[in-house]
Amino acid sequence: MFHHDSRHTGRSPYGSIGNFVIIKWSILLNEHGGAISSPAIDDNGNLYLGQNDRYFLSIDSNGLIKWKYNLNDWVHSSPAISSDNVIYFGADNGNFYSLYSNGSLKWTINLGEGWAYSSPVIDENGLIYTASTDSDRLYAFFQNGTIKWSYKTDGWIYSSPAIADDGTIYIGSNDGCLYAVYPNGTLRWKFSTGREVQSPPSIGSDSTIYFGSWNGYVYALNANGTLKWKYNTGSATETSPAISSTGEIITGSYGGKICCINPDGTLKWSYQTNDDIFSSPAIDKNNIIYCGSYDGYLYCLNLNGTLRWKYLTYGGIQSSPVINNDGIIFIASYNYFYALQIINDTAPSIPTITGIENGIVRRQYDYTIVSSDLEDDNIYYYIDWGDGKTTEWIGPYDSSEEIIQSHTWLIRGVYEVKVKARDGHGMESDWGTLSVTMPYEPPYFRFFEWFFEQFPNTFPLLRLLLK
Repeated sequence: MFHHDSRHTGRSPYGSIGNFVIIKWSILLNEHGGAISSPAIDDNGNLYLGQNDRYFLSIDSNGLIKWKYNLNDWVHSSPAISSDNVIYFGADNGNFYSLYSNGSLKWTINLGEGWAYSSPVIDENGLIYTASTDSDRLYAFFQNGTIKWSYKTDGWIYSSPAIADDGTIYIGSNDGCLYAVYPNGTLRWKFSTGREVQSPPSIGSDSTIYFGSWNGYVYALNANGTLKWKYNTGSATETSPAISSTGEIITGSYGGKICCINPDGTLKWSYQTNDDIFSSPAIDKNNIIYCGSYDGYLYCLNLNGTLRWKYLTYGGIQSSPVINNDGIIFIASYNYFYALQIINDTAPSIPTITGIENGIVRRQYDYTIVSSDLEDDNIYYYIDWGDGKTTEWIGPYDSSEEIIQSHTWLIRGVYEVKVKARDGHGMESDWGTLSVTMPYEPPYFRFFEWFFEQFPNTFPLLRLLLK
């Protein structure tokens, strides 16, 4: 379900260690926008995802589409999967759907003319909780599609419900409040922030509730609804905070920051991306953080805030990443759905450059360049000749294959030739360098050289001396 579990911790029991990521596969979703919905994974490794057109998809672990269900509208809601592999989600046509794992309809119910934007959550008894923008209501459904109860807030609901261990359901509303509702559908308490609460709340192991507001604050509330602390991110936030195994709270904001907040409400670190963050962070079993940005990158950060890697997708990311039991990361962007595999990859060795180090201007010289790659990947080279001219990313060449490149310098001077190697995964070496000196060539020397080239049998002794 959305953000991994019913408490929305965003913390996965899976993960892989590596310093780089490659595409395992990708799917072109459509030409008019990919997915805002976040994927869900069933026990067999099948993925379920709503699109920004009219389809809800089932995709197998190899990236093949198993079936499509036509909704005739967008899907913002992220699906939840019951223990018997029934899929539940809402659509922007106002309907809430229940589908069997083969793609056939179990039941549907209309929640009003507005969007069913909220992502459902399922409790330990099989009850399904979701919400609607039009009716402003939080709903509890039985698995046969009948409504057990509904609770009306005072504003549209874009937030998604989370369930505490004691059964309390927490959800935000555009009326500016976070609501705590008892399992019987009555109000326990509500907390006002003064601005819209579209952030799906997360619940810590100590029952602390974390959520963001459009006023820019991330809030931590005690289970009785009192304020524990709040932290100003500087921009509106609607992501669901993730909670690390050591208690740090990771969230994103419209200002493009990924913030890591200590359990006492102080900032541990922030990482600046290049656009707004709608994606809710995920944390793997190694406390490694994954978060998408609307700048198109999926960012992978250590818990100390340093960047491990970033991967550029096609278009902005609003979907949230999920991780399967093989450590594969799934993320949707503007047009594509990606399966990303984490690997250990080393950069090629620093290239060596051999050739003439003292020469004459306006004469072409050959240089031999070679680098090797530990994984035997193909190699590309970037050459900076030191005179403002470059030879950019030529290749591919085999590891340890010697290549020859030629260059002519036109002005006397000392030049630093620099070469960098890159493997097929994009890992780059440091620069290899060679200092080349091109002394001044007097005009009369060029004249005599030209003369004797034209008349090789004239004055052989003088020609020999000049040489």
